[in-house]
Amino acid sequence: MFFKGYSNAKGRHMEKKAWQKRGFVSLLTFTSFIVMTVTGLILYITPQGRIAYWVVWHLIGLTKTQWGNIHTLSSVLFIVSGIFHVVYNWKPFVNYILDKINGGLKLKREMAVTSAITLVLMVSAIASLPPLIYIVDLSDTIKDAWIISKDYEPPYGHAEETALKVFVKKMNIDLDAALEEFRANGVVIENAMDSLDKIAAANDTSPMGLYMIIKKLEPKPETGIVYTPELVEEKFTGTGLGQRTLDVLLEKVGAEKRIAEARLRKNGIIIKKDEKMRQAAERYGINPIDILKVILVEDYTIEK
Repeated sequence: MFFKGYSNAKGRHMEKKAWQKRGFVSLLTFTSFIVMTVTGLILYITPQGRIAYWVVWHLIGLTKTQWGNIHTLSSVLFIVSGIFHVVYNWKPFVNYILDKINGGLKLKREMAVTSAITLVLMVSAIASLPPLIYIVDLSDTIKDAWIISKDYEPPYGHAEETALKVFVKKMNIDLDAALEEFRANGVVIENAMDSLDKIAAANDTSPMGLYMIIKKLEPKPETGIVYTPELVEEKFTGTGLGQRTLDVLLEKVGAEKRIAEARLRKNGIIIKKDEKMRQAAERYGINPIDILKVILVEDYTIEK
């Protein structure tokens, strides 16, 4: 009796230990969905990449890149587990569809509404149609809210990836003077060809922090220059004009706001407060460099 009871108990214990494939896949689908959703919401509010990488933005100890990696991998896991979920429940799924077909498929209205919602979502995203596009606009507003100082804006796109030697040249800063300033501030530079983000990581700071140390070495904006469209192209192409507001841009090039706004109005261009040059240029079907040409080149007219 003892051995028989022991054998039955062992059998029941073994049954409990049996691996439940469907249960495992269902849990995996659910947990990956939760992680994917949470990380998606976080990425919805993170600052734009140019800001996040420039200031080395973190949330709960993770960078924008790390949050993005988690979101990507959890999305892949959700897709894979979802496929297995369908495979393991294929028979019930097929039987359900067949029952609906045999019963006359009474979900015609539901299918039509579902298809319509999906179509409206896709068209709104592609054509930037309100009101759904306001969700995207809200994300942009939240992302821009992280910029609490003009110093948070890099001088040009992906500046953090630029080698120090190239960066100081772009900013018209003497390399030797920059290295001396870094030494005085305890920043160790092993190789001037290392990128700003690599140097920043080695010195427990950010690319923005490095720039703030040597920014005072930048020459003041030149005055008395007679700009031509070609000279504007040569000096300012690739310097991140599109990410700057009008005030920041005018300060950078040393232009007077009253004159700049008058020249813009003459070309029928009105730039909103805190609007980026890229956004303003898109509204008028031109490029940010065209706006700068209007500001700096006397009597310049945009050809439309």
